[in-house]
Amino acid sequence: MLAAQARRDLAGARLETPDDALAAALVAGGLTLRRAATDMRHELTDVPEPVPLPAGWSWGTRRVGTTTWPRGWRAAYGPDHPDGPWQPSDTAEVRGMFERAEPVPPLLPASARVVGPDGRSAGHVLAAGPVPWTEDVCAWILNLGVAPAAQRRGLGRALLGHALHGARAAGLPRVGLSVADGNPARRMYDEAGFRPVARVLTVALPGDDGSPDALP
Repeated sequence: MLAAQARRDLAGARLETPDDALAAALVAGGLTLRRAATDMRHELTDVPEPVPLPAGWSWGTRRVGTTTWPRGWRAAYGPDHPDGPWQPSDTAEVRGMFERAEPVPPLLPASARVVGPDGRSAGHVLAAGPVPWTEDVCAWILNLGVAPAAQRRGLGRALLGHALHGARAAGLPRVGLSVADGNPARRMYDEAGFRPVARVLTVALPGDDGSPDALP
């Protein structure tokens, strides 16, 4: 009954719920589970020491260039990423943050990209905060990724540490993020001191006309 009510009242919307039974009922009714993830928090009272970058690697500018940041995003979010490949709509959304502060501006002290010896972007962390979609006051790591060719050098831990220290320097009490099931970065977040606070299952509901869900 609850699944039917959700389909009726939230037609055309993206439903995010911690209720496994509700999500299972919707999927059994023919809908698609878009994402299964865990929301996590880090209380910034105890922040790990910064991780230095390896020799030859450096921090790049936070400005969104026409090729630098987008190229790094595409490399880090390849077709095998748990959240899927990076899309042009993702680039447009992030550009909106930097250029028009929509829906929220980036938290620049907690955002950065890493540049390899060849001058190319090899990893990034993008944060915002405080964000309006949480009940607690926190910075939010929107995405963090390292290109496959640059992995196993500690760049992910360096980027995560940069975000934590940057959020604390900005005066925010904690950092939140959402990590999809199957993402190997979960181990890194656990080791850095993040704790799980909620399970979030995402199902896209069809519109009133019965059309299949088309949400990304």
